[in-house]
Amino acid sequence: MRILITYAYAGVGHKKAALAIEKALVQSGDPGLEVKNIDILDYTNDFFKASYTGVYLFLINKTPTLWGLFYYLLDARPVDFFMAPVRRFIHRLNCKKFIELVRSENPDVVVSTHFMPSEIVSGLKERGEFRGKLVNVVTDFISHSFWMARSSDYFIGAIQRTKKDLLSRAVPEEKIRIMGIPCDPVFSVSKGRENLTKQLGIEPGFFNVLIMSGGFGTGPMEEIVAEISNLDPETRGKLQLIAICGKNEFLLHKLNKAAQGLGVKLKTFGYMNNVDEFMEVSDIIVTKPGGLTISEALSKTLPMIIVQPILGQETRNCNILTGYGTAVRARNTQEACGYIEEFVSSPERMIGVRTRIKLLRYPDAAKNIVEFVRKL
Repeated sequence: MRILITYAYAGVGHKKAALAIEKALVQSGDPGLEVKNIDILDYTNDFFKASYTGVYLFLINKTPTLWGLFYYLLDARPVDFFMAPVRRFIHRLNCKKFIELVRSENPDVVVSTHFMPSEIVSGLKERGEFRGKLVNVVTDFISHSFWMARSSDYFIGAIQRTKKDLLSRAVPEEKIRIMGIPCDPVFSVSKGRENLTKQLGIEPGFFNVLIMSGGFGTGPMEEIVAEISNLDPETRGKLQLIAICGKNEFLLHKLNKAAQGLGVKLKTFGYMNNVDEFMEVSDIIVTKPGGLTISEALSKTLPMIIVQPILGQETRNCNILTGYGTAVRARNTQEACGYIEEFVSSPERMIGVRTRIKLLRYPDAAKNIVEFVRKL
Protein backbone atom coordinates (compact mmCIF):
# COMPACT_ATOMS: atom_id res chain seq x y z
CA MET A 1 0.00 0.00 0.00
CA ARG A 2 1.54 3.30 -1.11
CA ILE A 3 0.69 6.30 1.05
CA LEU A 4 1.66 9.87 0.15
CA ILE A 5 1.51 12.38 3.02
CA THR A 6 1.67 15.99 1.94
CA TYR A 7 1.57 19.47 3.49
CA ALA A 8 2.67 23.04 2.79
CA TYR A 9 5.16 24.67 5.11
CA ALA A 10 3.12 27.79 5.77
CA GLY A 11 3.12 27.63 9.54
CA VAL A 12 4.84 24.83 11.43
CA GLY A 13 1.58 23.13 12.41
CA HIS A 14 0.80 21.62 9.00
CA LYS A 15 4.25 20.03 8.87
CA LYS A 16 4.04 18.72 12.43
CA ALA A 17 0.67 17.11 11.71
CA ALA A 18 2.10 15.39 8.64
CA LEU A 19 5.15 14.20 10.57
CA ALA A 20 2.91 12.86 13.35
CA ILE A 21 0.95 10.75 10.86
CA GLU A 22 4.17 9.54 9.22
CA LYS A 23 5.62 8.55 12.59
CA ALA A 24 2.46 6.67 13.56
CA LEU A 25 2.52 4.84 10.21
CA VAL A 26 6.13 3.77 10.80
CA GLN A 27 5.33 2.70 14.37
CA SER A 28 2.44 0.56 13.13
CA GLY A 29 5.09 -1.88 11.92
CA ASP A 30 3.15 -2.82 8.79
CA PRO A 31 5.74 -4.12 6.26
CA GLY A 32 3.26 -3.64 3.44
CA LEU A 33 3.26 0.15 3.77
CA GLU A 34 5.30 2.41 1.50
CA VAL A 35 5.19 5.90 2.99
CA LYS A 36 6.40 9.18 1.48
CA ASN A 37 6.04 12.55 3.22
CA ILE A 38 6.60 15.75 1.21
CA ASP A 39 6.25 19.51 1.39
CA ILE A 40 4.30 20.51 -1.72
CA LEU A 41 6.27 23.78 -1.84
CA ASP A 42 9.39 21.74 -2.69
CA TYR A 43 7.60 20.83 -5.91
CA THR A 44 6.91 24.41 -6.99
CA ASN A 45 9.10 27.08 -8.58
CA ASP A 46 11.49 29.04 -6.34
CA PHE A 47 9.52 32.30 -6.49
CA PHE A 48 6.23 30.67 -5.51
CA LYS A 49 7.87 28.76 -2.66
CA ALA A 50 9.54 31.84 -1.20
CA SER A 51 6.57 34.13 -1.60
CA TYR A 52 3.97 31.67 -0.29
CA THR A 53 5.52 31.46 3.16
CA GLY A 54 6.97 34.98 3.09
CA VAL A 55 3.69 36.72 2.33
CA TYR A 56 1.87 34.69 5.00
CA LEU A 57 4.43 35.56 7.70
CA PHE A 58 4.46 39.21 6.66
CA LEU A 59 0.68 39.46 6.90
CA ILE A 60 0.30 37.74 10.28
CA ASN A 61 3.26 39.58 11.84
CA LYS A 62 2.98 43.05 10.30
CA THR A 63 -0.63 43.44 9.17
CA PRO A 64 -2.73 40.88 11.13
CA THR A 65 -5.92 42.89 10.63
CA LEU A 66 -5.46 42.75 6.87
CA TRP A 67 -4.84 38.99 7.11
CA GLY A 68 -8.06 38.61 9.12
CA LEU A 69 -9.97 40.64 6.54
CA PHE A 70 -8.74 38.39 3.74
CA TYR A 71 -9.45 35.27 5.81
CA TYR A 72 -13.11 36.06 6.46
CA LEU A 73 -13.74 37.66 3.07
CA LEU A 74 -12.43 34.64 1.18
CA ASP A 75 -14.49 32.34 3.40
CA ALA A 76 -17.71 34.01 2.28
CA ARG A 77 -19.47 31.68 -0.13
CA PRO A 78 -20.26 34.28 -2.84
CA VAL A 79 -16.62 35.42 -2.85
CA ASP A 80 -15.31 31.86 -2.83
CA PHE A 81 -17.58 30.98 -5.76
CA PHE A 82 -15.68 33.45 -7.95
CA MET A 83 -12.22 33.16 -6.37
CA ALA A 84 -11.92 29.38 -6.05
CA PRO A 85 -11.38 28.81 -9.81
CA VAL A 86 -8.67 31.50 -9.84
CA ARG A 87 -6.96 29.94 -6.80
CA ARG A 88 -7.06 26.46 -8.33
CA PHE A 89 -5.62 27.75 -11.60
CA ILE A 90 -2.72 29.45 -9.76
CA HIS A 91 -2.03 26.30 -7.76
CA ARG A 92 -2.05 24.06 -10.83
CA LEU A 93 0.20 26.51 -12.68
CA ASN A 94 2.80 26.58 -9.92
CA CYS A 95 2.57 22.98 -8.70
CA LYS A 96 3.19 21.09 -11.94
CA LYS A 97 6.00 19.04 -10.39
CA PHE A 98 3.67 17.91 -7.61
CA ILE A 99 0.99 16.95 -10.13
CA GLU A 100 3.57 14.95 -12.08
CA LEU A 101 4.65 13.22 -8.86
CA VAL A 102 1.10 12.14 -8.03
CA ARG A 103 0.54 10.91 -11.57
CA SER A 104 3.81 8.98 -11.76
CA GLU A 105 3.78 7.42 -8.29
CA ASN A 106 0.01 6.88 -8.25
CA PRO A 107 -0.30 6.30 -4.47
CA ASP A 108 -3.19 4.31 -3.07
CA VAL A 109 -3.93 7.04 -0.52
CA VAL A 110 -3.00 10.73 -0.30
CA VAL A 111 -3.21 12.17 3.23
CA SER A 112 -3.07 15.97 3.21
CA THR A 113 -2.67 18.27 6.22
CA HIS A 114 -2.91 21.49 4.18
CA PHE A 115 -5.65 22.70 1.88
CA MET A 116 -3.43 23.33 -1.19
CA PRO A 117 -2.40 19.71 -1.92
CA SER A 118 -5.94 18.60 -1.00
CA GLU A 119 -7.41 20.93 -3.60
CA ILE A 120 -4.93 19.89 -6.30
CA VAL A 121 -5.43 16.15 -5.74
CA SER A 122 -9.19 16.69 -5.60
CA GLY A 123 -8.96 18.30 -9.04
CA LEU A 124 -6.99 15.32 -10.35
CA LYS A 125 -9.72 12.98 -9.06
CA GLU A 126 -12.42 15.05 -10.76
CA ARG A 127 -10.57 14.79 -14.09
CA GLY A 128 -10.00 11.05 -13.67
CA GLU A 129 -6.22 11.49 -13.41
CA PHE A 130 -6.02 10.02 -9.91
CA ARG A 131 -8.13 7.12 -8.67
CA GLY A 132 -6.75 6.62 -5.18
CA LYS A 133 -8.24 7.86 -1.92
CA LEU A 134 -7.84 11.43 -0.67
CA VAL A 135 -7.95 12.00 3.10
CA ASN A 136 -8.23 15.68 4.00
CA VAL A 137 -6.99 16.38 7.58
CA VAL A 138 -8.31 19.75 8.81
CA THR A 139 -5.80 21.20 11.30
CA ASP A 140 -8.08 23.76 12.99
CA PHE A 141 -11.30 23.42 14.98
CA ILE A 142 -13.26 25.31 12.31
CA SER A 143 -12.48 24.82 8.63
CA HIS A 144 -12.45 27.40 5.81
CA SER A 145 -13.70 27.40 2.24
CA PHE A 146 -10.10 26.69 1.15
CA TRP A 147 -10.38 23.24 2.79
CA MET A 148 -13.43 22.28 0.73
CA ALA A 149 -11.72 19.91 -1.70
CA ARG A 150 -15.01 18.42 -2.79
CA SER A 151 -13.63 15.18 -4.22
CA SER A 152 -11.97 14.26 -0.94
CA ASP A 153 -13.03 10.80 0.12
CA TYR A 154 -12.84 11.74 3.81
CA PHE A 155 -12.49 14.83 5.99
CA ILE A 156 -10.78 14.25 9.34
CA GLY A 157 -12.02 16.78 11.91
CA ALA A 158 -10.82 17.86 15.34
CA ILE A 159 -13.98 17.76 17.49
CA GLN A 160 -17.75 17.46 17.10
CA ARG A 161 -17.96 21.20 16.52
CA THR A 162 -15.77 20.67 13.46
CA LYS A 163 -18.27 18.15 12.15
CA LYS A 164 -21.10 20.63 12.58
CA ASP A 165 -19.12 23.19 10.59
CA LEU A 166 -18.32 20.74 7.79
CA LEU A 167 -21.97 19.70 7.55
CA SER A 168 -22.95 23.37 7.23
CA ARG A 169 -20.58 23.54 4.25
CA ALA A 170 -22.47 20.69 2.56
CA VAL A 171 -19.85 18.01 3.21
CA PRO A 172 -21.74 14.67 3.29
CA GLU A 173 -21.85 13.16 6.78
CA GLU A 174 -20.50 9.83 5.56
CA LYS A 175 -17.28 11.60 4.53
CA ILE A 176 -16.63 13.07 7.99
CA ARG A 177 -14.60 11.37 10.71
CA ILE A 178 -13.85 13.06 14.05
CA MET A 179 -10.46 11.88 15.29
CA GLY A 180 -8.72 15.01 16.57
CA ILE A 181 -5.85 17.06 15.21
CA PRO A 182 -2.89 14.68 14.86
CA CYS A 183 0.14 15.47 16.98
CA ASP A 184 3.24 13.40 17.61
CA PRO A 185 2.34 10.13 19.42
CA VAL A 186 4.83 11.05 22.17
CA PHE A 187 2.26 13.53 23.51
CA SER A 188 0.10 10.58 24.59
CA VAL A 189 2.96 9.13 26.67
CA SER A 190 3.81 10.24 30.21
CA LYS A 191 7.53 10.23 31.00
CA GLY A 192 7.22 11.39 34.61
CA ARG A 193 7.45 15.01 35.72
CA GLU A 194 10.15 14.47 38.34
CA ASN A 195 12.59 12.77 35.97
CA LEU A 196 11.96 15.24 33.17
CA THR A 197 12.48 18.21 35.49
CA LYS A 198 16.03 17.04 36.16
CA GLN A 199 16.76 16.20 32.53
CA LEU A 200 15.59 19.59 31.23
CA GLY A 201 17.43 21.62 33.84
CA ILE A 202 14.19 22.91 35.34
CA GLU A 203 14.25 23.59 39.06
CA PRO A 204 11.72 21.52 41.06
CA GLY A 205 9.12 22.87 43.45
CA PHE A 206 7.79 25.76 41.35
CA PHE A 207 4.59 26.57 39.47
CA ASN A 208 5.93 26.25 35.92
CA VAL A 209 4.56 28.63 33.29
CA LEU A 210 5.38 27.54 29.73
CA ILE A 211 5.40 30.44 27.26
CA MET A 212 5.37 29.57 23.55
CA SER A 213 4.74 31.46 20.33
CA GLY A 214 4.91 28.77 17.67
CA GLY A 215 7.81 27.63 15.53
CA PHE A 216 8.51 31.12 14.21
CA GLY A 217 8.58 32.77 17.65
CA THR A 218 5.86 35.32 16.97
CA GLY A 219 3.69 37.01 19.61
CA PRO A 220 4.22 39.13 22.75
CA MET A 221 6.53 36.74 24.63
CA GLU A 222 9.01 39.43 25.62
CA GLU A 223 6.26 41.74 26.89
CA ILE A 224 4.66 38.96 28.97
CA VAL A 225 7.96 38.03 30.59
CA ALA A 226 8.58 41.69 31.44
CA GLU A 227 5.07 42.14 32.85
CA ILE A 228 5.37 39.09 35.10
CA SER A 229 8.27 40.80 36.86
CA ASN A 230 5.71 43.38 38.08
CA LEU A 231 3.70 40.81 40.04
CA ASP A 232 3.96 40.89 43.81
CA PRO A 233 7.08 39.20 45.24
CA GLU A 234 5.11 36.37 46.89
CA THR A 235 3.61 35.30 43.56
CA ARG A 236 6.89 35.68 41.69
CA GLY A 237 8.59 33.48 44.25
CA LYS A 238 6.27 30.61 43.32
CA LEU A 239 6.79 30.94 39.57
CA GLN A 240 9.28 29.57 37.10
CA LEU A 241 8.98 30.74 33.50
CA ILE A 242 9.94 28.43 30.66
CA ALA A 243 10.19 30.38 27.39
CA ILE A 244 10.51 28.49 24.08
CA CYS A 245 11.38 30.99 21.36
CA GLY A 246 11.24 28.70 18.34
CA LYS A 247 13.45 29.81 15.46
CA ASN A 248 13.48 33.43 16.65
CA GLU A 249 17.13 33.67 17.75
CA PHE A 250 16.85 37.43 18.27
CA LEU A 251 14.07 36.92 20.81
CA LEU A 252 16.09 34.20 22.55
CA HIS A 253 19.06 36.56 22.85
CA LYS A 254 16.91 39.39 24.22
CA LEU A 255 15.29 37.18 26.87
CA ASN A 256 18.65 35.78 27.96
CA LYS A 257 19.95 39.32 28.30
CA ALA A 258 16.90 40.44 30.31
CA ALA A 259 16.80 37.40 32.60
CA GLN A 260 19.17 38.82 35.20
CA GLY A 261 16.96 41.70 36.31
CA LEU A 262 13.52 40.12 36.14
CA GLY A 263 13.07 39.06 39.76
CA VAL A 264 11.58 35.75 38.62
CA LYS A 265 13.15 32.47 37.53
CA LEU A 266 13.38 32.23 33.74
CA LYS A 267 14.61 29.34 31.60
CA THR A 268 14.95 30.09 27.87
CA PHE A 269 15.17 27.72 24.91
CA GLY A 270 15.24 27.98 21.13
CA TYR A 271 13.56 25.61 18.72
CA MET A 272 12.97 22.34 20.59
CA ASN A 273 11.97 18.91 19.35
CA ASN A 274 10.85 17.71 22.79
CA VAL A 275 7.97 20.11 23.44
CA ASP A 276 6.02 17.21 24.90
CA GLU A 277 8.52 17.03 27.78
CA PHE A 278 8.31 20.76 28.45
CA MET A 279 4.51 20.53 28.50
CA GLU A 280 4.61 17.62 30.93
CA VAL A 281 6.68 19.56 33.48
CA SER A 282 4.49 22.67 33.13
CA ASP A 283 1.37 23.67 35.05
CA ILE A 284 0.00 26.09 32.48
CA ILE A 285 0.86 27.36 29.01
CA VAL A 286 0.68 30.89 27.62
CA THR A 287 0.44 30.62 23.85
CA LYS A 288 -1.13 31.56 20.56
CA PRO A 289 -3.92 29.16 19.53
CA GLY A 290 -2.42 27.43 16.52
CA GLY A 291 -4.15 24.14 15.77
CA LEU A 292 -1.18 21.89 16.53
CA THR A 293 -0.12 23.71 19.71
CA ILE A 294 -3.69 23.37 20.94
CA SER A 295 -3.79 19.66 20.14
CA GLU A 296 -0.49 19.10 21.93
CA ALA A 297 -1.58 21.03 25.02
CA LEU A 298 -4.91 19.21 25.13
CA SER A 299 -3.11 15.87 24.85
CA LYS A 300 -1.04 16.84 27.90
CA THR A 301 -4.16 18.14 29.74
CA LEU A 302 -2.46 21.53 30.02
CA PRO A 303 -4.63 24.62 30.80
CA MET A 304 -4.10 27.48 28.34
CA ILE A 305 -3.90 31.25 28.51
CA ILE A 306 -4.34 32.49 24.96
CA VAL A 307 -2.71 35.74 23.86
CA GLN A 308 -2.99 37.71 20.64
CA PRO A 309 -4.78 35.16 18.46
CA ILE A 310 -4.42 36.01 14.80
CA LEU A 311 -7.70 37.27 13.40
CA GLY A 312 -9.08 34.35 11.45
CA GLN A 313 -8.31 30.72 12.17
CA GLU A 314 -6.73 31.44 15.56
CA THR A 315 -9.65 33.55 16.83
CA ARG A 316 -11.99 30.74 15.80
CA ASN A 317 -9.86 28.22 17.68
CA CYS A 318 -9.77 30.56 20.67
CA ASN A 319 -13.54 30.96 20.75
CA ILE A 320 -13.99 27.18 20.77
CA LEU A 321 -11.51 26.67 23.62
CA THR A 322 -12.88 29.44 25.82
CA GLY A 323 -16.43 28.30 25.07
CA TYR A 324 -15.61 24.87 26.48
CA GLY A 325 -13.84 26.40 29.48
CA THR A 326 -10.51 24.78 28.61
CA ALA A 327 -8.69 28.10 28.15
CA VAL A 328 -8.92 31.79 28.97
CA ARG A 329 -8.22 34.63 26.56
CA ALA A 330 -6.06 37.53 27.66
CA ARG A 331 -6.68 40.80 25.84
CA ASN A 332 -3.28 42.17 26.81
CA THR A 333 -0.13 41.22 28.69
CA GLN A 334 -1.43 42.62 31.99
CA GLU A 335 -4.50 40.41 31.77
CA ALA A 336 -2.35 37.40 30.90
CA CYS A 337 -0.28 37.92 34.04
CA GLY A 338 -3.47 38.39 36.05
CA TYR A 339 -4.68 34.99 34.89
CA ILE A 340 -1.33 33.44 35.83
CA GLU A 341 -1.71 34.90 39.31
CA GLU A 342 -5.25 33.48 39.55
CA PHE A 343 -4.16 29.98 38.55
CA VAL A 344 -1.26 30.03 41.00
CA SER A 345 -3.56 30.94 43.89
CA SER A 346 -6.55 28.76 42.86
CA PRO A 347 -5.65 25.05 42.59
CA GLU A 348 -9.35 24.20 42.42
CA ARG A 349 -9.68 26.21 39.23
CA MET A 350 -6.83 24.24 37.70
CA ILE A 351 -8.64 21.00 38.53
CA GLY A 352 -11.83 22.25 36.88
CA VAL A 353 -10.06 23.28 33.69
CA ARG A 354 -8.18 20.00 33.43
CA THR A 355 -11.45 18.09 33.83
CA ARG A 356 -13.03 20.03 30.94
CA ILE A 357 -9.95 19.52 28.77
CA LYS A 358 -10.59 15.78 28.84
CA LEU A 359 -13.79 16.39 26.85
CA LEU A 360 -11.77 17.75 23.90
CA ARG A 361 -8.51 15.83 23.93
CA TYR A 362 -7.66 13.20 21.34
CA PRO A 363 -4.13 12.17 22.37
CA ASP A 364 -4.16 9.16 20.01
CA ALA A 365 -5.38 11.10 16.96
CA ALA A 366 -2.36 10.21 14.81
CA LYS A 367 -2.62 6.51 15.65
CA ASN A 368 -6.37 6.46 15.01
CA ILE A 369 -5.97 8.23 11.66
CA VAL A 370 -3.32 5.70 10.66
CA GLU A 371 -5.58 2.77 11.56
CA PHE A 372 -8.33 4.34 9.49
CA VAL A 373 -6.04 4.93 6.50
CA ARG A 374 -4.70 1.36 6.61
CA LYS A 375 -8.23 0.02 6.27
CA LEU A 376 -9.06 2.02 3.13
